[in-house]
Amino acid sequence: MKADAIHWLNRLLAIHCKSFPQYLQWSRPHVPAGRGEELEAIRAIAADQDALADRISRMIIDADALPRSGEFPMEFTDMHDLDIDYLIRAAVGYQQQDVKVIERLVERLETAPAARAIAEEALGMAKGHLETLRELAKPRPHKPAGA
Repeated sequence: MKADAIHWLNRLLAIHCKSFPQYLQWSRPHVPAGRGEELEAIRAIAADQDALADRISRMIIDADALPRSGEFPMEFTDMHDLDIDYLIRAAVGYQQQDVKVIERLVERLETAPAARAIAEEALGMAKGHLETLRELAKPRPHKPAGA
């Protein structure tokens, strides 16, 4: 595998290892009682990303290169104690960015069929996660007191 394909695979790896859902699963957002489904969804997204990151890492290692997972963006550190509703909306924005980057990576991996295939899989997964996050971000009906 060529060095440029390994470079783009490492970029794909970093997206999966240092995503906003990955960060959120270790942070302590404010979650009102009865609203645990958001954290469950974040953990499920992170688990999917972990599984794909393992496969990407193995592909890089099999090409006799070193996997590089990167660092969390500093801007994430300002969001660890905010309300889950705000964080889910932020996650939608970050996930949209990730989808765009992965789309470009698919194009850049055009000459590396195996790497492109895993990037295409990552793109499909990222789009599915974006839909999950969009569903969670929809406004909830307000329940009157005592209902």
